[in-house]
Amino acid sequence: MIYHRTLINIRKKHGLSQEDLANIIGCTAAHIDALEKNREKAAFEFVATLKSKLNLYGAPITEDERKVFIDKLHNWKILIDYGVMDKASEQKAELEKGAEASCSSSILNFYKLYAANYYRISNDTEAFNKTMSFLNQRTETFSPSHQFFYYRLLGIQERVAYRYNEALKAYKKAEKLDKESTWGDVGFYYIYGMCLSEMGYVAKAIEYLKRAKHLAMWHKVYEGKPNDRYDVYIDGYLADNLSKSGKADEAHAMLNKRLDSEKTRKNAKHTIGFIYLSIGTVYLRTKKYNDAIENFDTAFQHLDETSEAYKTNLYRKALALIESDRINEGVLCVDKALDMSLDDTRRTLFETLKHSAMLSNPESLQYMENTLISQLLKYGQYAEAVKCYETLSGFFKKSGDHKNALKYSELALEVHRELHKEHVEGGL
Repeated sequence: MIYHRTLINIRKKHGLSQEDLANIIGCTAAHIDALEKNREKAAFEFVATLKSKLNLYGAPITEDERKVFIDKLHNWKILIDYGVMDKASEQKAELEKGAEASCSSSILNFYKLYAANYYRISNDTEAFNKTMSFLNQRTETFSPSHQFFYYRLLGIQERVAYRYNEALKAYKKAEKLDKESTWGDVGFYYIYGMCLSEMGYVAKAIEYLKRAKHLAMWHKVYEGKPNDRYDVYIDGYLADNLSKSGKADEAHAMLNKRLDSEKTRKNAKHTIGFIYLSIGTVYLRTKKYNDAIENFDTAFQHLDETSEAYKTNLYRKALALIESDRINEGVLCVDKALDMSLDDTRRTLFETLKHSAMLSNPESLQYMENTLISQLLKYGQYAEAVKCYETLSGFFKKSGDHKNALKYSELALEVHRELHKEHVEGGL
């Protein structure tokens, strides 16, 4: 009825020897030793006395209690994955108390892994990093399922810190574990594809996002577990990469189908806004700037100003305005974003966009050359750095400074070659 390792953990947590515990329970030390070595099974009376004497009521320590509690943890994970954070928040304190009281490494690992995911989605960076530090010290106690979720979270942690190569290493380890165990984690392949998309690996991003879409459909149809939140975000990133690869018609068809579906759901304001952002992005990729701006403006009507999607929408609208030679409007759009709370990388991207549109200003030119490009390279934004070098090259070519035009053209080619080398050597 009680797992032998759990009994050992309970005894050690209370600072008891086998003899001490035997005296408390009213049995022999030999019996305790036999239970801990899994040679004997604990009787119901033994467990009841153990709980009473050590005040373990409410702690999931028997096999049946462990199974029930682990089911509760998995249901909590589903709430977190589906973004039902109000209900997840209500359950957190109870689950934390039970996990700590369980004296089970496995249960505690599951709780901490899911708690890290809870903090990540809640945007509590400090708590997320603190929990990850705790988990880093426990990797030797991880089962394969623990390892999979740990590397999944580690990849997210590295990606958020713009250490993309380290993120990919973690995702590859998680992918190997997922394939060996055939869990088919929708969220994992979505975040993997999103990371590849952000790095500019279009073909590979499409492959992984399509895998996530397939798994999401499988869970929806065959297991009755729809997750519209994931579906919308998968379609958005997939459409962006399809348009980059010249399949804009396919991207539009997918997004319009998704839009029709979302309009029939309740409380879908944010996801509808995200779809309009995605439709605008496809128009942006195909240089249909007026259509892009129209959809970005519609997206603003649905997105929360504090959301990351709102900031992305501002960036892409500004880019569409600048690309269509509406420079002043684009700069105003960027200035609005710079007044908001932005992380260092996103702030650099907005500043790059603004100053690339104002290169005739000597201060902007100098800032672009001396500061912004080096920051982009530091944060791993290689594709954006290439664009900046090409923009500078085009500016100097127009102004008749062919020496600098050639210099920045060669620098763009150099970064592009490094990206290609990393792509090939990284096995992508």
